[in-house]
Amino acid sequence: MLVFFIHGVATRDIKYSSSLIEGIKKEFNQIDQKLPYFYTSFWGHVLNDFNKIWNHIDEDLKSLEKRNPSVNAREAFRYRQFREGLISEFAGDMFTYMNEKKGREVRQLIADQLLKFVENHPEEEIHIVAHSLGTVILWDILFSDKFEDEDPAYVIRSILSKQEGGKPGQVSLSSITTMGSPILFFNAMLGIDAKDIEQKIRDYASGNIKWLNVVHASDIIAYPLSTSLNLSDKSSLIFRDQFVCKDANLLETAARKINQQEVALVASTVDAHNSYWKLPEVSQSVSSQISSQVKFSSRIACLLQKVPGMSQIGIKLHSSNDVIDTIRFKDRSGRLKYFKNFAGVYHVYVYSASSGCIFAGFVNWASTDALLEEIEYIRWEFGES
Repeated sequence: MLVFFIHGVATRDIKYSSSLIEGIKKEFNQIDQKLPYFYTSFWGHVLNDFNKIWNHIDEDLKSLEKRNPSVNAREAFRYRQFREGLISEFAGDMFTYMNEKKGREVRQLIADQLLKFVENHPEEEIHIVAHSLGTVILWDILFSDKFEDEDPAYVIRSILSKQEGGKPGQVSLSSITTMGSPILFFNAMLGIDAKDIEQKIRDYASGNIKWLNVVHASDIIAYPLSTSLNLSDKSSLIFRDQFVCKDANLLETAARKINQQEVALVASTVDAHNSYWKLPEVSQSVSSQISSQVKFSSRIACLLQKVPGMSQIGIKLHSSNDVIDTIRFKDRSGRLKYFKNFAGVYHVYVYSASSGCIFAGFVNWASTDALLEEIEYIRWEFGES
């Protein structure tokens, strides 16, 4: 099993994925599953160095103050840190990739690194995790019709196009995870018709491909994609948007408490967009995406143990009349039942295929929403349709 990372904007450090890799390893070790092979692709050095641009801006501001001593350059050119941070680097990197020469150079680097990874680790399947601009690049590579015949995008497609009896140096694309993705808006420039996605995705695997799109609540760069893709019920692309509803930092929390929305926006933008690599929710979701050998019942028991406020029990604290729903697992390894007892406390049980109880627990009232959210994720990811 291979996991290939593609970074996003303003990334100049090849260790950008380290925290997420450690999180995935932790998740895999908890379910006693063999670790995947990881590859952190890197192409950030291709994009423009904006120090030169900001040096020019500084010279213009100095010139302004010299000509007009009464003018304060900071007042004439406000929000410098915000401009120089995410807006400058994000917009700059995005438009640099759209440059034909630079874009091809980025795709060539990704193609070379992907081929090296696959040749060094001949496996059957690969999972791609992309962030920010990396999601747009991946979308472009997989689905665009604009490339010339010799473009590196076709090399990448050939590597990811393994069907039964495929050639050496090819793998089957099993899942995609996009984080902090602006695909929804940048596709207006790329012009990829969502109607063609279902047909093109079949080139990359003989079975279904899972796609998880993670959106942090405070990340103004990230947007959901479900409706825009408009996939049919029979699509081989199984897509889901996941929303991470938490503050990006303490300043955002404080600003939101006093209803200072603009302050909260500025305070959270950069941290929210960069947070995906370190969020435990993301490492958990990515691990669920890429793990396949462990029985669903065992994986679900591990997920439920991590729900905030979860207490495990060894006795039955409800009546059979309290049952809300039963979720049967797609791999036929068991089922989940959850209940609400007379006191309004939710209980959840996981049973094996032989009806043995392998997990039993309940949450306090304050953690009810967290449990119900996890159950809905389990229903989508593991439940029979």
